[in-house]
Amino acid sequence: MAPPLHRHGPTRHRGPAHPPAPHHPTLALTTPRALRRLNLPLLTLLITACGDDPPTTPDPVAATIEILSGDAQRAVQGLPLEDHVAVRVLDDASRPLSGAAITFAPSRGGRADSASTATGDGGRASAIWVLGPDPGEQSLTVSSGNASARLTAESLDLEAELDLLFVPATQAEMDAVRADWAGRSAPSEGVRVELSEDFSLGGSDANLRVVSHVVSGHRHYGAIITPAGAEEESLPILAYLHGGDNGVSIADVQIAAFGLGEDLRESFVYVLPSFRSEPLRYGETRWVSEGISSPWDYDVDDVIALVNVAFETTPEAKPGGYNLLGGSRGGGVALLAGIRDERVERIVSFFGPTDFFDDWVREIVREAARRMPRRLTGVAHLDSTIVQPYIRGDMTRSEARLELVRRSSVLFAADIPPLQIHHGTIDFVVSVSQAHSLIRAMEALGRGAPDFEAYIYESGGHDFLTLDEAIPRAVAFLARALGQ
Repeated sequence: MAPPLHRHGPTRHRGPAHPPAPHHPTLALTTPRALRRLNLPLLTLLITACGDDPPTTPDPVAATIEILSGDAQRAVQGLPLEDHVAVRVLDDASRPLSGAAITFAPSRGGRADSASTATGDGGRASAIWVLGPDPGEQSLTVSSGNASARLTAESLDLEAELDLLFVPATQAEMDAVRADWAGRSAPSEGVRVELSEDFSLGGSDANLRVVSHVVSGHRHYGAIITPAGAEEESLPILAYLHGGDNGVSIADVQIAAFGLGEDLRESFVYVLPSFRSEPLRYGETRWVSEGISSPWDYDVDDVIALVNVAFETTPEAKPGGYNLLGGSRGGGVALLAGIRDERVERIVSFFGPTDFFDDWVREIVREAARRMPRRLTGVAHLDSTIVQPYIRGDMTRSEARLELVRRSSVLFAADIPPLQIHHGTIDFVVSVSQAHSLIRAMEALGRGAPDFEAYIYESGGHDFLTLDEAIPRAVAFLARALGQ
């Protein structure tokens, strides 16, 4: 018989074998089931809240801004300053502070290369400061937190500066340049013969010597070509002065020999100077003259020194005087050499510069001042040694003007020996205004043919082949040096 499903009636409960343990909440949390239900982040928060707050260190803040570079500069209005602005941010313990936010705020319409940045290693930050359009003092405020520093710069009114720079030269300035020239010397020191060999001069036999010598502490190279069979002291010297700024090739003398023709080709000792920092080339061989390039100014010293070497080492050279033939840069050098050296008897100049105070040069200086220098012989030198130093304030206006004076033969026109000039009206390298400036000066002195001859060629360019009849005119002028 199956047992009943339910037992009716009172139920008897047996007591446990051991009495129940007392209730301990902490122990209850350690049971396996409790651990599985435990909210650990909450527990951590509760435990932390019952204890002390952990110590905290305040973030360092900017206390000082040091100016490292870029203060007190000058530039043309609207242009960036040459030196970047550089600063260093320090905390209150004078330690460099990296990662600090920093701002650059220019005044008067200027701008920085970025509105804000952060300091890098060593607490440094930098910016390019572009001046605003207004002339006068401008400022740049650099800030980081409560610290700040102020830089200033001078914004130049370019046209006003050019007006002052190109005021006509004074007699005092001309006298100062004359005194400088008088203090220079060009002795033939340390002369060496680098090469000597037979040479064909336009089909005529000649001797070529490449010589070097020391002038102003620099070794200079040039060539001397002597027609074969000439008697002692029978041939006047003709120095050929090249244009451009890439040096001179000995082969260039063939141009002069060709132009002179068979009748006069063998009538001169030819002298070819290179200029400082530029090469003298002969075939595959190059000799580079030492010294810093100095277009028109120390070019003259190099010419005079080499002529001195030619007189001393060439028995065939007729003593006393010499003649100059130059084009472009060389034409300007020839004029200045004729002023400085009284031995110069006759000059032929093709499209050479004469006046560094005229509007053509002013425009070249304006372009250079705005950092857009014209690609033209001598301009890079003028820009780096005169224009930019003057704009920065490293060169005074008086010093800059003297550099223009010493390159302006027109100011010393009374001292130029017999001269013939040639210039074309569409010369885009050297403006024909340079020839007209010298013509006006000569007319004011009452100088004319045969002492002074000027030929202006309509539609002629910066190439003697475009100047119709120029070569026969030059030959006839030089022939007078031979008494013809």
